[in-house]
Amino acid sequence: MKRLEQEDYLAMRAGACILEADGFGEKVLQLADGTMLKLFRRKRFFSSAAWYPYAQRFADNAEALRRRRIPAPAVIDVWRIPAIGRDGVHYHPLAGQTLREMRARGIDAASERAMKMAFTRFVISLHECGVYFRSLHL
Repeated sequence: MKRLEQEDYLAMRAGACILEADGFGEKVLQLADGTMLKLFRRKRFFSSAAWYPYAQRFADNAEALRRRRIPAPAVIDVWRIPAIGRDGVHYHPLAGQTLREMRARGIDAASERAMKMAFTRFVISLHECGVYFRSLHL
């Protein structure tokens, strides 16, 4: 994992759109060039993240999915960002819209039902490929 200095981090996030945040700060940024930066914090002092950081797990899992021919983000780089106490993954997002974006646009009941069925089939196909989720987030 490379180290990203504060000035480089600030230059990278200039003009970014914050897509996700919580009480601890920013979590997912869409950068000005359209790529994504996902930020991870270690939640507990005693954690497996001390030797296998969440950002590296994200990158490794994305690569494992790609090897199985499952669409996954293309990781550009993985960094430790000491200035903000976070690790980060810089990646190219998948093409298309998120379920959240599609729903926010407003869809009719039949389309929503079809979308839910398609999503369910997708999760089932992942399980059939040996992909299991510790936590599945919509």
